[in-house]
Amino acid sequence: MLTFGALDEADAPAVQALLESNPGYTERVSGRPPAPGDGLEVLLDGPPDLKPEQKHCVGAWLDGTLVAVADVLQSWPNEQTAHIGLLLVHGDHEGQGIGRALHEHVLGEVLGWEGVDTLRLGIVETNAAGAEPFWSKLDYRPTGRVVPFIEGPVETTVAVWSRPLA
Repeated sequence: MLTFGALDEADAPAVQALLESNPGYTERVSGRPPAPGDGLEVLLDGPPDLKPEQKHCVGAWLDGTLVAVADVLQSWPNEQTAHIGLLLVHGDHEGQGIGRALHEHVLGEVLGWEGVDTLRLGIVETNAAGAEPFWSKLDYRPTGRVVPFIEGPVETTVAVWSRPLA
């Protein structure tokens, strides 16, 4: 049975194992395979103007294994918006509805955040082939905003997508 829960620093090894199970994502967006410490980075890093209490990492667990992770920023980049920085499914569990289930769990949490009426995310162009169909099915649409993205040797763009909560 799939269960959901908040993640913290103690879950860094499980997040690291999840990243390593699906190395294609990290390779597409950073030009390298997952590195030691990337799991902890998912749990701790955020924009410089983000307060620690605004960062929410949520996991989906199946039989004791972390099978998906979502990183959600509350009231960022503005009070009305929650930003999904990452939603990644374990490589052995893709295509089983786990990403959608985790998104529904996150959606339920975000609906309880006062003043937030929009969910948004950024799709890195080098990851767009797989990401765009997934997010489209969840009612996200491009906003028209596209910004430069540089991570290691990867120089591309990020398209901002959003959906209303209602």
